[in-house]
Amino acid sequence: MLVSSALAGCGAPAQRRPPELGLAASLLPNLGLAGSLSLPLRTANPWRFEARFTDQFLDDKSFADDGNPAAGNWTQLDLGLLRLSCWEESRAWSVRFGLVGFEARGEPNLVDEAGDYVGIYGGLGRFWRFGRGFAFGPEITLVAATGPDPFTLFPQLTWGLRWTP
Repeated sequence: MLVSSALAGCGAPAQRRPPELGLAASLLPNLGLAGSLSLPLRTANPWRFEARFTDQFLDDKSFADDGNPAAGNWTQLDLGLLRLSCWEESRAWSVRFGLVGFEARGEPNLVDEAGDYVGIYGGLGRFWRFGRGFAFGPEITLVAATGPDPFTLFPQLTWGLRWTP
């Protein structure tokens, strides 16, 4: 029901929709920031093309020494589709999926080998509106990729802002 609600049309009249910008804290495998831009596909279509760049530059070793070597930076690019469901009482669900590429450096977390990876992702989130054009909330995304490791599967969590000018 949750996904069908996110995929259903809102019934609002067609109007020109502006791009949306996003900035979020990003967790797993390291900690960093994710910035995104989403553009409407067509006026009457609720789906958007989304590009999201993530740079995770802090490792858990930055906060506590657990005896493991520090992981290197993690950079990632997601290209795919994003859909926010109809806003009900200033809340909406998000669904996103597409292609992902990332580079894990140093002694990476969640993958065994450093290097370049490619794969797919799918995610679900919940946003709350506040102020003029702002929304805030978390998203959980599952990434499946291949690279120096033949197959890797891991979650990522983002929590941040979306802004529609």
